[in-house]
Amino acid sequence: MIANFGLDKIKELLKKVNWGSMGLRRSFIITLIFIITLATLTIDFLPDKLSGIQVGKPSPKAVKADRDIEFIDFEKTEALRKEAASQVQKQYNPDWTVEPQVIDSVHNFFSLVRQVRANQALSPDAKLDMLAQEVGPAVDKGVLTTVINSSDADLNLLESMTVDQVNLIYQDKITPDNIASKKSKLRGIASSLKQDKNQNAVVAAVGTLYLKPNYFYDTKATEKLRREAAAGIAPVVVSKQKGETVVREGEIVTSDQAKILKELGLMEKGVDLARLAGLLLFELVAFAAFGLYLHHYQRKIYDNDRLIAVLAIIFLTTILIAKFVGPFYSFFLIPVGAAAMLTALLFNVEMAVLTTLTISLFSGLIAGQNYQYALYGLLTGLFAIFSIYNIRHRTDLVLAGAWVTLATTILALVTTLLSGAGWFEVLENLGWGLLGGISAAVLTIGTLPFLERAFGITTDIKYVELSYANQPLLRELMMKAPGTYNHSVMTGNLAESAAEVIGANSLLARVGAYYHDIGKIKRPLFFVENQIGNENPHDHTNPSLSCLIITSHVKEGVELARKHKLPKEIVDIINEHHGTSVVAYFYHKAKENIVKEVVNEENFRYTGRKPSTKEAALVMLADSVEAAARTITKPSPGRIEQLIKRIVQTKLDDGQLNESDLTLCDLEKVIKSFSQVLSSLYHTRIEYPSVPIPQTRSLTAHGNPNK
Repeated sequence: MIANFGLDKIKELLKKVNWGSMGLRRSFIITLIFIITLATLTIDFLPDKLSGIQVGKPSPKAVKADRDIEFIDFEKTEALRKEAASQVQKQYNPDWTVEPQVIDSVHNFFSLVRQVRANQALSPDAKLDMLAQEVGPAVDKGVLTTVINSSDADLNLLESMTVDQVNLIYQDKITPDNIASKKSKLRGIASSLKQDKNQNAVVAAVGTLYLKPNYFYDTKATEKLRREAAAGIAPVVVSKQKGETVVREGEIVTSDQAKILKELGLMEKGVDLARLAGLLLFELVAFAAFGLYLHHYQRKIYDNDRLIAVLAIIFLTTILIAKFVGPFYSFFLIPVGAAAMLTALLFNVEMAVLTTLTISLFSGLIAGQNYQYALYGLLTGLFAIFSIYNIRHRTDLVLAGAWVTLATTILALVTTLLSGAGWFEVLENLGWGLLGGISAAVLTIGTLPFLERAFGITTDIKYVELSYANQPLLRELMMKAPGTYNHSVMTGNLAESAAEVIGANSLLARVGAYYHDIGKIKRPLFFVENQIGNENPHDHTNPSLSCLIITSHVKEGVELARKHKLPKEIVDIINEHHGTSVVAYFYHKAKENIVKEVVNEENFRYTGRKPSTKEAALVMLADSVEAAARTITKPSPGRIEQLIKRIVQTKLDDGQLNESDLTLCDLEKVIKSFSQVLSSLYHTRIEYPSVPIPQTRSLTAHGNPNK
């Protein structure tokens, strides 16, 4: 049994408050959330005039540490790690195919020269033009003139010399970074050859034309070495003992001293307008995106101030814990997992994912833009949502909490290792992750019943609990109206099956069907399903009175449901499962009995509301279909389907489904689902031939035949 915690008094107090219009209430809630969140984000950037200590200015007084402190100087640590990473040389991978390709290109050049020279149909100038056209503008015409006019022996010598010089250059690594210097080196070597000046120019021009890098930058290997070098740098730990002087009077305050003073909470903070503007814009964008998502995709939540208030409580509680617990202990204690589980249980998975993402981003900001904690929060929240997916019992929350604890521990370890921390910090954060997971599980289990009760939210867990046969109302229905109970169970099966195919809440449809006829408990024998072996009292009752008795089970069911504090969604289904339909049997009976007077059809209608949700509409249809299916003498799939279509069409024509949001496509799927369920239940059975039983065996098998 859940403790009241004074909730009745709170509710009475809230009823006395005039909140005005819905828009005003929603504006008040959103403004309050925005202000609290902004204050949480910006409190560290507001000016503090108590100490008068500023960086770069003389300290007005000597300051000593009032307690032992030890913290990591992340700025210095990061600078040292960047320096270590920058010292790592770039890594290259060789491409052994490049050098042979370059040599082939040199040979191809000289082969081309020989082909052009061998063309007797061309004049020397034409040969030169043809060679220039083939080679391109990269080679000077003077070089081409030299090779055209060279003898075969000189041409062979030039080819050999060029290949030798290229091979000589490739004895070193040639990379995209040093290709220019290697070409320059090749030109220098060529100019020093003991040959004609023009021939040296040929070697230099042809060699540099085809020279390419044969070593290429290996990004992964280089980055790996840089990470290893950075990880090898231990965090810079700053410590001060209680009573130790931090800054002397009149001494210019340095940035290092300022860090210590800030850690002690003694540093004067100036107004960082740029940072404040950035935080304000970030929050505006985040709130706008969140609001637009609610408006377009979660309209039920957007239009309900009560549900928005629940979201606000979950969000603000998590943010405040991040602000006032994280800096003093560990940011791994931020209960993002609890927020994710509560949102998924109280609302839906999509809402939980968005809430997890939003809280994780804000947590990263609060942690000093350390997105190690944002990543930790996001992954923890997603795993928490997965752990309670399709959960049906409160005891399952304990197991889900265990899985979340395991996940937070592992994620704390992973994110700490990714940050390059030392082993001491790794082990410390491992413990914080374990504690954070346990606290998230405890917070979820302890808070869920309170939020359910305080804000009237019905979770799937509550629906499952209401479906148990040992529930007082269901047990009473089973004892006093067994026929109605069996009808309700069958109606629940039909409604659940149809809800699954159209994407409605199948659990709500089933449980709502279980309770839809609880009003029949008061007068069970007036309903045909409970009259087995008994006389029908309606045979001796006026049709108008019979109609009043029949229709009253809706009102009486609503009263019973409210008395037993059933969820509003169930009460609505009870009130709407007949809508304003006509009690056709007694209406026609009245028309037969009263010949001269006009019988008003409105007097023979139910007085409830028309179904306002898909689930209520499905219960209405399943209720009518299940009752009608019992009357088919020789049920077959075809007859059953025709019966269902006729009932659905009747409800449509009577306008009973106008407010339910069911589409014609949905109704087609519902008809098919109902047909499949009922056809499997009322399928034709094979008549087995009777087998004669020997009388002697049947009498003596159980002892004395005279007993």
